[in-house]
Amino acid sequence: MDNLNFQVFTNIEECEKFWKKFSFNSTLFDLWDFRYCFYKYDNYPLHFIVGFLGQEAIGLLPLQFNSDEGYLEFFGGSWMEDNKVFIDGQHSDLIEKFFEQIHNKANLIAINNQDKYCSSLPIDEYKFQLDLINYSSYWDYIQDKYNKKGQDTFKRKFRKIEQNEIEFVENNPEDMDLLIELNIKNFKEDSSFNNDKRKLIYKDFLQLGLEHHLITIKVNGVKQAVSMNIVFNGVFYYLNAGSNFEDIPNLGNYTIMNNIGKAIELKCKIFDALMISYNWKERWHFNKIPFNKFEKDLQSP
Repeated sequence: MDNLNFQVFTNIEECEKFWKKFSFNSTLFDLWDFRYCFYKYDNYPLHFIVGFLGQEAIGLLPLQFNSDEGYLEFFGGSWMEDNKVFIDGQHSDLIEKFFEQIHNKANLIAINNQDKYCSSLPIDEYKFQLDLINYSSYWDYIQDKYNKKGQDTFKRKFRKIEQNEIEFVENNPEDMDLLIELNIKNFKEDSSFNNDKRKLIYKDFLQLGLEHHLITIKVNGVKQAVSMNIVFNGVFYYLNAGSNFEDIPNLGNYTIMNNIGKAIELKCKIFDALMISYNWKERWHFNKIPFNKFEKDLQSP
């Protein structure tokens, strides 16, 4: 198209305006305020590529320049999922043209555009989700996905935990500190909370005004597990957790399963466990959704 042209915007007020104009607002990661929780602590230069047909803005590829790594990435950084060119279906054949505007090093991951071009890009990773529509409890899910041996294993493990006094507490903000503490204890150097910024980000989640469920499990009166979830557009996002499974075996699995139960109770249609299997999501028979990646000049000095 001869009248197709592009401009790069770097001013945050202009970028926010274009984001809110074009965002589909269909997933948690489509929300400016959610991504801004991540953006504001690094404050990398914005690089929003806006496409125009003549004078009319028709789409947005929202990027930032990661000055620590020296490449362009999606707005919000490497933890973002469901990344995409925001453009209506009428112009989806132009998505490739947006990527052609990238002239710097780029590491664009977790792309979830369904157009022909993005689908042809290399696979990055997989998102893991569980369809909840046909379940009325997490036992329905267990019976649906596991054979009798697997079902009996869950029953035995959970029965042992429930021999104790179990209490669930919701949305006690100070329990976020315990989630962070337990997560670091669970995953040691692999915990994302070793980064102090991530601690602040999760506390900011509680101030977004979104429906959130910070769920604490007390065992015999002692707080032993905490998980953080956000519900948006019928999807229950299981964002992170920590549990004292060293002293209470299988408490981690019990925590996840009760979050699935909570999502079902809330009539959510999907339980979203985010990207990367981490050695459990495939075993739990979640659906795998492929994300793509666009890389440019990453090997050059």
